[in-house]
Amino acid sequence: MNLVTPSQSWSFSFKVKQSRFISYLRQCETGSDFKSWLSQLRKDHYDASHICWAYRIQDGSQLEHHSSDAGEPSGTAGQPILKAMKQNNLVQCGLAVARYFGGTKLGKRGLINAYGTAARNVIDQTTLIEWVRKERYLITCPIQYYGDLSRALLQTGEKILEDQSSNDLKWIVEIKTGMISDLIKIVRIVTKGEGDLDRV
Repeated sequence: MNLVTPSQSWSFSFKVKQSRFISYLRQCETGSDFKSWLSQLRKDHYDASHICWAYRIQDGSQLEHHSSDAGEPSGTAGQPILKAMKQNNLVQCGLAVARYFGGTKLGKRGLINAYGTAARNVIDQTTLIEWVRKERYLITCPIQYYGDLSRALLQTGEKILEDQSSNDLKWIVEIKTGMISDLIKIVRIVTKGEGDLDRV
């Protein structure tokens, strides 16, 4: 099965023995993206008993994945969330579950079931799209080609991640793996051979 990612952010809420579980699934390109989002969730749910989480990020050939029980008994929250993500081949996203304790302890098995259910349900509610591996390149050329090259890249759908231009044009762009020959052609034509490309 192909790797997939959520097309949009989604949430799901349900109760188990008066404890309320609110799960969130969100696309994240990097671990830093995930941490920023988690920080905001903690502010939004400052009164939650726990906010447990997991994320999976494909970085080049490496698949980075982490999870946290966030104070729940070891192995009862982060791992069930991560397991649900793995079973659905999710990447480039994070999944967090906020729990509001309802007064009745669920026990280890009950927590594993509850966090697993919270994760699976939010995944099931979300539209998943195929994740396409991408590569980053640095484009440099004389600044006079800024407008023409910008329009050419816009037409192809390639994404300029970072503009470091000053006296010369200097962009970091993201393209689908296998599309480098098309990008080389565009840069050569637009810049009349004055542009350079380097993998970053």
